[in-house]
Amino acid sequence: MLAPLNMAFSSSVQGVLVTANESAISKLDRKDIRRIFLGLRPISQSAVTSPVINFSDHKTYLYFLRNIMFLTESGYKRKMIKRIFRQGADEIDSIDSIEELSAYLIQNPNTISFMLKEDASRQTGLKIIQALW
Repeated sequence: MLAPLNMAFSSSVQGVLVTANESAISKLDRKDIRRIFLGLRPISQSAVTSPVINFSDHKTYLYFLRNIMFLTESGYKRKMIKRIFRQGADEIDSIDSIEELSAYLIQNPNTISFMLKEDASRQTGLKIIQALW
């Protein structure tokens, strides 16, 4: 198992799963979150249509990969490349600005992403589905 990225980061900052206010998405099982961010269908019946990778803060992205996906950045990239080339899966969208991510989620109500709770609370039109760490 991978060691936590930075214990100080995990105890002082909270990461959350977010979507648009209009979305019908409710709390998701951690296994489903991992499946969704690997481009697979969730096991439970969920309204999630797709995920979006939040690249606005590299440290948050790495923390998400290590502690939610249980993968390193290179391991995640390898898994995604294999799915794209072997199975013809679509690439998961990524956005590198909180404002653009917020606008994208609002325009695509059943899409999910992750961000820091403090960033999510500053965005209008988004709701927090659940805490991730």
